[in-house]
Amino acid sequence: MNRAKLVMGSCFAVALALLAWGCSGTAGPATQLSPTKAEHQAGWIQIHWAEYVKTPDQCRTCHGSTSDPAAAGGISKVSCFTCHPKGINHPAGWADPAQHGRLGAQLAPSTDPTAMAGFAHCAKCHGSTYDNGLTTSCKSCHTKAPHPDRPWLGATLATPSHVNTNVANAPECFKCHANGANSVLKPATPAPAGTAPGCFNATMCHGRTVN
Repeated sequence: MNRAKLVMGSCFAVALALLAWGCSGTAGPATQLSPTKAEHQAGWIQIHWAEYVKTPDQCRTCHGSTSDPAAAGGISKVSCFTCHPKGINHPAGWADPAQHGRLGAQLAPSTDPTAMAGFAHCAKCHGSTYDNGLTTSCKSCHTKAPHPDRPWLGATLATPSHVNTNVANAPECFKCHANGANSVLKPATPAPAGTAPGCFNATMCHGRTVN
């Protein structure tokens, strides 16, 4: 290797180290970057949201604004809006129960990070019991969470009712209602252990019929 290539290689390595150091300035241990590649560790995309919730500023150091698309990208040139075109945080009007409540209950969980649908998506930040997560407890507003008192049975889609809950959210219901627990209804013959939770398969309150 000639001297010029050695110098260029050394400079490149130093530049990467400086970039990694700069991007890590406000980051926690989980977000430290590789000193040689200036990138997050493998699998980061699956867990990055949790670190953002803990300390949003650590992402802004490298990725720029998380609220203004025009100012996003930062020194990494990777904008959060590339994957989150509607923004990182909840959209305007989200505090309305008709928005977040209905989307949580009446839509199926989605692997699309922008969908904000299904109870499982809420649980990512608000916790498995909705009061033990990384951010605001749902029970700070919903004192009857996870749902109102019985009968929680409305006649129309406009009325809060458990019959409007998307069946794909059944695993969340199963946490409290396995084999009819915490319910006046119990299946005559519980489903075999390991059966996927469902509304009408005797894993929770109902058998194959509504009774």
